[in-house]
Amino acid sequence: MTSRRPRVVPLLFLVASLVLLLGALVIEHVMGIAPCILCLYQRIPPAVAVPLAALALWPRVPAAWARRLTVMVALVFVAGAVLAGYHVGVEQHWWAGTAQCGGDAAAPPDLSTDLTALRRALEAPEVVPCDAIPWSFVGISLAGYNMIGSMGLAVLGLWAAGRRALWRES
Repeated sequence: MTSRRPRVVPLLFLVASLVLLLGALVIEHVMGIAPCILCLYQRIPPAVAVPLAALALWPRVPAAWARRLTVMVALVFVAGAVLAGYHVGVEQHWWAGTAQCGGDAAAPPDLSTDLTALRRALEAPEVVPCDAIPWSFVGISLAGYNMIGSMGLAVLGLWAAGRRALWRES
């Protein structure tokens, strides 16, 4: 038997995840703000949440399994909040970023010696430093908003999973 109750939380997870992914693409391709490696990693949690939330919404999935999937999505958002929090720390120079975040690796090569070094430099992708804040609003960066939103979605999902009345079979 399947639940006839609307599964509002999985629907919210699905919509929020799609908005996060679409927003990241708009920021990158329309606004022209190049993502750093941590920004790219922050796209993984909502990408993982989309199929899990969609499965939880599927009417043939029993309510007990939809509840488990909701917990899984909430935990995915916990991981997303931790990753975004790490990125905020890198932006604020509380700790160093990864080797792929730039720093010394982003230093321009010495091009004065030979043409092959110039070719390698031109073919290498541009490294966007993770500690740069290309956009902020009221002092909060995109990574900060991602952290706040991910924490909120995680809390909502864990709260909803704890409410047995939301998951009763009709």
